[in-house]
Amino acid sequence: MRYPLEGRDSLAALTAGGGLAAGAWGLARAAAKRALGPLAVPMAVGGGLMWLGRSFGDSFVEIGEKSLRVKLGVVFDETIPLSEISRVEMTEWKIIGGLGVRTNLKDMVAVVTTAGPVADLWFWTPRRLPVIPRIYYVQAQHLLVSPENLDGFIADLRARPES
Repeated sequence: MRYPLEGRDSLAALTAGGGLAAGAWGLARAAAKRALGPLAVPMAVGGGLMWLGRSFGDSFVEIGEKSLRVKLGVVFDETIPLSEISRVEMTEWKIIGGLGVRTNLKDMVAVVTTAGPVADLWFWTPRRLPVIPRIYYVQAQHLLVSPENLDGFIADLRARPES
């Protein structure tokens, strides 16, 4: 069963809009100062945000027969065997924690696209999860996700036998 991530469209619009705003602001500032060097930084930031906004197109949590797949565009795509999940709980995600792929740098990774109630998946043993693909990983004891139908997702996951 596939559960789209809550708020993914809003997050994509914000990052795409932020990319356009950062790029326009940087261009205006550099043009006013007649400086070509500083132009590169805001353009890179704006372009990066626009790329990030486009990358949220395919964002979901999917419960399969033996595994769980969590995908946030090109930013995060992991498949976790159901047998590695010890429990699932509902918890709150505060907006101050940010949106996207987040970590506490010790034992948690969050793939969240909205603030509010989210699912907290705990593992039997820590699992290596990417925060920045191919660059930075965390030995996570738990993973937070924000599916649209949170109650249905939790009920469906709890109903699956461990494989």
